[in-house]
Amino acid sequence: MKNGKKATVLKVAMALAVLLMLAACIAPVSAVLFADNNQTYIEMANGAFYDPHGNDTYYFNFSKAGGGLKAIHITNSTTNSAGAVYTNQGLNGTFYISDTSKDPGCSDSAILMFGVPGGADTTNLALNITASGYNWTLTPTIMYPPSVTYYSNVDIGTFGNSEFLTDDDDYLIDCTWRPYFDENYPMYYGQNMTNTSDTYKVMFLDTGLGTLKYNTSLTNNGMIKIDYGITGYNGRALFDIYTWCNQSNQGKSVSWTNRVTDTGSNGWTIGF
Repeated sequence: MKNGKKATVLKVAMALAVLLMLAACIAPVSAVLFADNNQTYIEMANGAFYDPHGNDTYYFNFSKAGGGLKAIHITNSTTNSAGAVYTNQGLNGTFYISDTSKDPGCSDSAILMFGVPGGADTTNLALNITASGYNWTLTPTIMYPPSVTYYSNVDIGTFGNSEFLTDDDDYLIDCTWRPYFDENYPMYYGQNMTNTSDTYKVMFLDTGLGTLKYNTSLTNNGMIKIDYGITGYNGRALFDIYTWCNQSNQGKSVSWTNRVTDTGSNGWTIGF
């Protein structure tokens, strides 16, 4: 299992102008940076929108090998819900988050993982995120929400060097892998996991917007639109997606992410 230390992250205030019911809280736990590759709490750089544990974290819990890789995708088009591997993208761009799950066909909040090489100079980096999509009152059981509300151009925030996850001694931590059931799940499609120098420092950003299965009656067919812009930095970077559910077979947890291995992979890399 992967070992790490507790994360202390400078939080940025959420700018979502949405009023809704929060999930019922459970006893607080310590925020941990990749204490394991799986079944671990990770703190959001901008605060967890639903904050189910009372400390701006979500619980990452993947129940089996290969699980949680089929539902959530990164795509550059609202008509392509399966997505693809998008390489060498620019420092400014737009992508969409799609959901192809069948039952219940939704997840309550999408989370962006942004990463750059561990040795990169990010002193002046500024990542701006704007998101458009749907939000709803959390359902009491595993079900598709009966009513949803669309929010356009929500200012998620601008994030810099201080938002990358750090350890107790305030040192930036970087690694070759990211949270998943497998102990060495890649950051991006085609990553050579034997290359121990290909490391990344990362931050997690909660959008507060949920994913919905393809529906032509919804704006952008129900997908979340992500507009990003990076200034003060001109190197490699990447995005991966996770989603959290208040009600699921895995409990209140982050249990879905974009596949970056084998058939059906999708991802978004910048500058490579």
